[in-house]
Amino acid sequence: MCSILLVEDHLDTRQAFAAILRHWGHTVSTSDSVAGGLSFLEDNEVDVVLSDIGLPDRNGYDFIAEARQRTPKIMAIAVSAYFTAADQERGRDAGFDMHFAKPVDLTGLQRVLERMNSAVVHNGNGAAV
Repeated sequence: MCSILLVEDHLDTRQAFAAILRHWGHTVSTSDSVAGGLSFLEDNEVDVVLSDIGLPDRNGYDFIAEARQRTPKIMAIAVSAYFTAADQERGRDAGFDMHFAKPVDLTGLQRVLERMNSAVVHNGNGAAV
C-alpha cells in the first residue's frame, strides 16, 4: 500500500484520519505543522502527502510548494474546508494534484489511493499514471 504523510493541525481530525488510512492498509506518518512536515520529508520518502490548508505556522499552499521542490514526484492532495474554485486553483498552482473538501469523501479518497498504489506497484517508480 502507499506510504502517506498526513499534515493536519487538529489533533482529533489527525488521529481519526490516520486511523482510517491505516485501516485501509497504508503506512501513515503525521505532522501538525508545515515545519514538521518539511522536516519529515528531509529524511523520509512517501508516496502521498495529504495536507490541510489552514495550518498554524504557514499554510498548506506554502507547504506543498516547498515540498515539491524537495520531492517533485509525490502525489499531493489537499484536504481542507477551503474549497472554492479559487482555493482549488490556488492549490493546483501551488502543486496539489487533487483537492478534497472537508468532510472528506472517504470512498473517493480510497479510490484515489488505490489507483496511486496500483501505479506504484506497476511502475515501481512512484509516478502516478
